[in-house]
Amino acid sequence: MSTNARLRVISLFEELSEAELARIAGACSTRTYEKGAQILGDKDRSTDVFFILDGSVRINTISPEGREVIYSELGAGAIFGEFSAIDGLPRSTAVSAITDCVVAKMTSKNFFELLRGNGAVSTRLVELLVAKIRAMSERVFEVSALSVRERLRRELLRLAAEGQRQGKMIVIKPAPTHYEIAARIGSHREAVTREFNRLETESLLEVSRRQISILDVEKLQRAEGEG
Repeated sequence: MSTNARLRVISLFEELSEAELARIAGACSTRTYEKGAQILGDKDRSTDVFFILDGSVRINTISPEGREVIYSELGAGAIFGEFSAIDGLPRSTAVSAITDCVVAKMTSKNFFELLRGNGAVSTRLVELLVAKIRAMSERVFEVSALSVRERLRRELLRLAAEGQRQGKMIVIKPAPTHYEIAARIGSHREAVTREFNRLETESLLEVSRRQISILDVEKLQRAEGEG
């Protein structure tokens, strides 16, 4: 498949014509990353913008003490790197491949030329940035104000939105590990494991290897905020 055809999956380019996509493809270089490969490093000084054509990536930071914080995970259609392209500052997070992935890269110079020449792309970028800010604000509130139990339940509800519904039950597969969930909600693996055990005792969850079954998502929603 050609690069311009693959670019059709990028949410930023949904309204563009084939000719416009072809011009963007000409300004991009494409690379495949293997699962686990680092795409960008924290504090990296590059200013390129990246478009995920296939696969998924993780946005994270590792503290000096070795504690990981996972900010988000992005799949095909998403973009990353636009913050440094806009303000010219070093990268604030690292980016690594969760799966084998294909990524198109554009220089910040070409990205700004695209924004200046295409109002639809500029408007869509503003919408994407607002969505990212809202999501980050929600995460900051949760870490600052909510208990581990409440943060975990909110994370489970977010995961449920992407899960497979089977009657009242929603199956999340493959599910993140307890460590990965802890890194997402600002906790540690032991605390997350305790809360999973509690939710299983309450007959809200069944947990097996890389699978979480939410037995009654409506009940989980009602339970959010308790404790």
